[in-house]
Amino acid sequence: MFTSLSKQKTLSFVFAVMMFGAKAQIKETYNTQISLNGTWKFYASDLSPESELLQEQSIHWDTIQVPGNWDTRKRYADFSGKGYYKRSFRIPKNWKGKQIRLQFDAVYETAKVWLNGNLIGKHIGGYTPFEFNITKNVSYSGENTIMVMADNTYKRGAWWAWGGISRNVYLKANHDVRIVHQHITAIPDFKSDLVRFSIKYTLENNGSQDLSLQINTEIPEIYKGSKGVTAKKRTTTFSTITFEKPLSAVKLWHYDSPNLYELNSSLHTNKTIIDSAKDAFGIRKFEVKGEQFYLNNKAVRMNGLNRIHDHPDFGNTEPYSLLISDMADIKSLGANFSRLMHAPLAKDLLRICDSIGFLVVEEIPVWGDDDPQAFPNNPLTKKWMKEMVDRDYNHPSVVAWSVGNELRNPGNDWKNKALTTSQYLYVNDMLDYVKKIDSTRLKTYVTITSYRKGEIGTEPYEKLDFISMNSYGKAPDLVQKTHQKFPGKPIFISEIGKGQIGPAPDAVLNNELISYLEALKKFPYVSGVSLWSYNDYRSNYKGTPASGFREWGIVDEKRNRKKAYYQLKEIFSQW
Repeated sequence: MFTSLSKQKTLSFVFAVMMFGAKAQIKETYNTQISLNGTWKFYASDLSPESELLQEQSIHWDTIQVPGNWDTRKRYADFSGKGYYKRSFRIPKNWKGKQIRLQFDAVYETAKVWLNGNLIGKHIGGYTPFEFNITKNVSYSGENTIMVMADNTYKRGAWWAWGGISRNVYLKANHDVRIVHQHITAIPDFKSDLVRFSIKYTLENNGSQDLSLQINTEIPEIYKGSKGVTAKKRTTTFSTITFEKPLSAVKLWHYDSPNLYELNSSLHTNKTIIDSAKDAFGIRKFEVKGEQFYLNNKAVRMNGLNRIHDHPDFGNTEPYSLLISDMADIKSLGANFSRLMHAPLAKDLLRICDSIGFLVVEEIPVWGDDDPQAFPNNPLTKKWMKEMVDRDYNHPSVVAWSVGNELRNPGNDWKNKALTTSQYLYVNDMLDYVKKIDSTRLKTYVTITSYRKGEIGTEPYEKLDFISMNSYGKAPDLVQKTHQKFPGKPIFISEIGKGQIGPAPDAVLNNELISYLEALKKFPYVSGVSLWSYNDYRSNYKGTPASGFREWGIVDEKRNRKKAYYQLKEIFSQW
């Protein structure tokens, strides 16, 4: 079991533990992995034929670092379009006979990938991982060449659409059968004083034969066991292990005591280990009872800050040190719950939230009055949600999924804002889909129509576990209107503001905003508030100052603190 990260431990020790854990996870895996991070060739163009780029005819390539964003460089700072990446690699001779995959942790936003001149696949969605099995496409005798097209012209929200290969790239080699996912559910039952564990394995057999396998499972100090399973040839197999333990035998995960355990699994055939997996997880129960949140059977009221994945030096390819510094700072202000961002978060950021005790709502980027994805039975949004849930299922910090933000009818008549029929059906359909793929977490959607023209029947109320609403004026009045129309559920103010905040270092919280925060304490059905935002961020959205940064944060884009920072710390200390 990981040691509890108590408040008395220094942050430097916490960070050292997390850094060690991250390295150990890669080192101890049985999978063979080669990083393709580093220097790639780069060419930005919307006009050059891809056939010429593949053959490098009359192309003068630049170089660029992967992972990264091209818009952090002055030369490409305002380029929006197609960026092409190219590099070569060799396959180790001992990989012959194995399944070889090319994996991208994220490319913004539409990606096309060629290997040795042949298109091997396409992915739409800028924040979730994808991979291609390239076993039949690679050469073992010489160099292989990858070319990647990243197109960042698709934009949602007011944040900057940072372009490029923004997260890690790997080559991976596995045996014919591998563990694709191990998803663990560990939920305490406070009536029976038991913890019920369920581990669902997803196994993939790319071979030509059915195989009899054994899954060995170990959670130090909690469980050790094995199970036989047959993996059918060229198919995906699911296998589940369930067991119970007394509640007194475990330590629960809580934002004040984020105890983490480790799930270790190995896959065996003929007494030979052919794959393994390792994941941290926590044992906790986050639920709704009436109009309140409950964490581990106790009512909780939590506050937060939204954080935008943005920095002028790094774009949204944020180094681990920045993520640690930001989240530790947010936590030190008294914040412990937020929908941090309108998009799937970086894996390292979630690991930090797990380790320091910060609860998050994750959301897919469906936003605004003109979002083209807001229609029912949308296979693309379901794909985004599935990729996010599959990747992030084991994180105890993730307590809810959101299917979108601030959908509304078009136009400037804000008093009459409501969901269109298509948007309403989209939200309801996606809430059903979320329940299907993860019934263990809460479901929400972020509204700005509930206190306008939204009514039962036109607002996705019945299927929500809690109401998330944004407000940039008259928040107490709007919360009361929402509660009157949609009673019986907690209301989380996922964005609150008034002002909004101004340049460093002298910007302060608006006096009306301070009065809103004081008034909202009195409403028992308000489960918490989250100020937008922690940091200033690059934007080309209407109203952005000439600096190119939205100055809505309590720290600026370089993390210099504003006077508003210290005001908020004082306010949160009194909640």
